[in-house]
Amino acid sequence: MKTSRRWMALLAVALPLTGTGADLSAQLPTGERWLAHFRDDLLPFWNLPDAWGPPRGDFPTWRCNDGRRLDPARPCAELAKAAIGRDYTRMQARQTYFYGVAFHLSGDPRMLALARDGVAYLRRQRLDADSGSAVTWRDAGAAGPPPLQRTTQDLAYAQLGMAMYWVLTRDEAVLADILRLKEHIFTRYWDARLNMLRWTVEDDPALGEASSQRQELVAQLDQVNAYMLLLAPLLPEPHRSTWTADLVRLARGMVRDYWAPQQQLFKGTLPLAEAQMLGTRHVDFGHSAKALWMIERIGRLAREPALIAFATEQGQHLLQRAYLEGSGSWASRPLADGTLDEGKEWWIYAELDQLAATLALADPAPTRYLARSTRFWLRHQVDPVGHEVWGWVDAEGTPRAGAAKIGLWKNGYHSAEHALVNYLAAQSLQRQPAVLYFAFADPAAPVRPYFFTADVQSRRSEPLPGFAPLQRTRVEFGAVQ
Repeated sequence: MKTSRRWMALLAVALPLTGTGADLSAQLPTGERWLAHFRDDLLPFWNLPDAWGPPRGDFPTWRCNDGRRLDPARPCAELAKAAIGRDYTRMQARQTYFYGVAFHLSGDPRMLALARDGVAYLRRQRLDADSGSAVTWRDAGAAGPPPLQRTTQDLAYAQLGMAMYWVLTRDEAVLADILRLKEHIFTRYWDARLNMLRWTVEDDPALGEASSQRQELVAQLDQVNAYMLLLAPLLPEPHRSTWTADLVRLARGMVRDYWAPQQQLFKGTLPLAEAQMLGTRHVDFGHSAKALWMIERIGRLAREPALIAFATEQGQHLLQRAYLEGSGSWASRPLADGTLDEGKEWWIYAELDQLAATLALADPAPTRYLARSTRFWLRHQVDPVGHEVWGWVDAEGTPRAGAAKIGLWKNGYHSAEHALVNYLAAQSLQRQPAVLYFAFADPAAPVRPYFFTADVQSRRSEPLPGFAPLQRTRVEFGAVQ
């Protein structure tokens, strides 16, 4: 297998992709290929009874690489040394998001039912009615940590599944819970002195000393990508204006406080000297790509040309720096010795593809990377036997032996988003309409294609059995921007 992969990598070098952006768009995997990837490579891992509960909606944090639910008495080899026990809210929210994307792309009511069950469980078991917070984990019935020791990153990801479900259904009760948790985050965690969100309000011994004093990029960034940017343009007033202003505030703060101009990367934590930042927490191509992607999208939403220009210029530079010409793939991070880590972490790879796909909508230059990087993903990152994607593969595309495909952070979120964004971009770049499904009681409800904008070419609604008064609404979008 390794010899075969090495031969294919050499073949990619021998046959480089050349031509104009328009020429290269034709060499991208088609939108139909991305739908097939979602349906055949990803969905089988999640469309299993062992993934659904029990009870349905209580999605397990840990499962074996073949999809089986973990048996703690006889764990599969890849989970034998894992720190199993706790179930994490962020993992359940990520799986709920996955089922939302599955319905969004297919219109299959069974996927919407799973998303609904995940949201119901999250709202019933994971939201803290007394504090307005969301628990981070449950362990043998106990919930923790105490409300103000929970990190802003975990609170952001508690919103992820509910946010996607609201986009699909406009369920008012779900939105009320989302608004309440967002208010808790921005009221209790905002530090007016630092002009940013804190990591925790009270120190959590499990996070080390003085966790409440930590300044973290993801405390700001993950509010954006997990729920705020998705919901803000669709919210009723006054929330739409308030959230948009908060997004701009977060974007400007990330540039002001975390951007390192000499390294042309975002710092993961503060305070941190640029000369010492390589090799430190969250300094990698993934966090920088995600931050630039979100800042560019915020700039377009809020009509802030300076944010668009900054993110576009630095995004183009980042893609050039991270791209490995020989294999047509992405590196994960720059190392302190001046070399690149050429191993591929699934989420970093996905973020780089998504940044490239988004920038290619306005300028075809990144298409030259995307045409090859997405083929590498489909060929090497996917587990062709057990389904889903590997969390890590080496420079040649070989997965790490014995590594688990699902765990404390890895779930269906990044792989589903990667398929959705690439589907939308491929359809647009190849001048084809994109079809997405919603489930509205009001068939005329406003719609958007994820983080993008597009004209609606057609929309058609029909009864959705088991979900009355919701109707399945099929929307055909033109070119996304």
